Amino acid sequence: MEFVGGTGAVMHPISMPGFLEIYKVDRTFKALTPDDVDPKRTKPNVPWAWAITDDAGSANPIIARVFIQCAEALKDKKLTRGDSENIKISLHTAKEDLRKCEKAFLKVAAAQNAIVEEIQKTGGLKIERRVVNNLPQVAHLEDEATVFLINAKRAVQNIAEVLNDFFGITIKNGNFSIGIKQLRALQPSPDELLKVLDIFEPKIKRIVDMRNSQEHTPKKTFVENFRLTADAILPPSWRINPEPDAEILPEMHSMIGEIIELAECCFFHGLIQNLEPFGPFQYVVEEIPLEHRNGTALLLRCELQFANPS
Repeated sequence: MEFVGGTGAVMHPISMPGFLEIYKVDRTFKALTPDDVDPKRTKPNVPWAWAITDDAGSANPIIARVFIQCAEALKDKKLTRGDSENIKISLHTAKEDLRKCEKAFLKVAAAQNAIVEEIQKTGGLKIERRVVNNLPQVAHLEDEATVFLINAKRAVQNIAEVLNDFFGITIKNGNFSIGIKQLRALQPSPDELLKVLDIFEPKIKRIVDMRNSQEHTPKKTFVENFRLTADAILPPSWRINPEPDAEILPEMHSMIGEIIELAECCFFHGLIQNLEPFGPFQYVVEEIPLEHRNGTALLLRCELQFANPS
């Protein structure tokens, strides 16, 4: 097959249940084999098929770091605990969720930036007879915020499934505080992972609380568009009542980055602790040198090294 579209060569073909996902630096392709199309092989000449499924590829940090580098680290590895296919599915789903977050963020950013540029170009808001006519607003802001929070929580839940698979625990609904207690009760406990999760837990709770408070009381998530005060026009913000406002765009951006790092940490800590020994060698996670990344956003890989006799 020749995959038309995007830039350069195919970089990372990764097998998934029922399809093959293939990446160029700026495109994602979904390929179906004859076995995928016709599992029972009822026809002799069933064709292959492919389609572009995302206008981003291995140069995108979400795709590269949440899924590709983790899926490649799982290749040819035997686990003492955990199912490789289930882990890969959870990471793939988290990647899809987080890309929806990114798309919502980019829509809000484009609209907000256009409004700010227009205000700056015209020297400020136009006031006629002490009235600001047609106060600028980001279109569908609340809808995009909801899309973002739904998928951010889903991404967190799917990352939790990675830990559930690796460690045999039961994190539900993104409640990592319960998972941390369960991990501490293991013998031996994964101390280095726990140090990381202690840092991430309040950040995860913020995401889950923001989403849950859209639907549950007594707290409520409020989304505010551009609005006037006596002194200024304020950018879009959100809050869980009665907490103070936070600007939407910076927090969306930081949440995406935090979920990427959470996925990496949960996966690689889980992988290293559950790899079957390989003779006199040991597995280590190391950073991929910049010159070997080939334009992708991959950062880490899991390699075999000869164990230090000491």
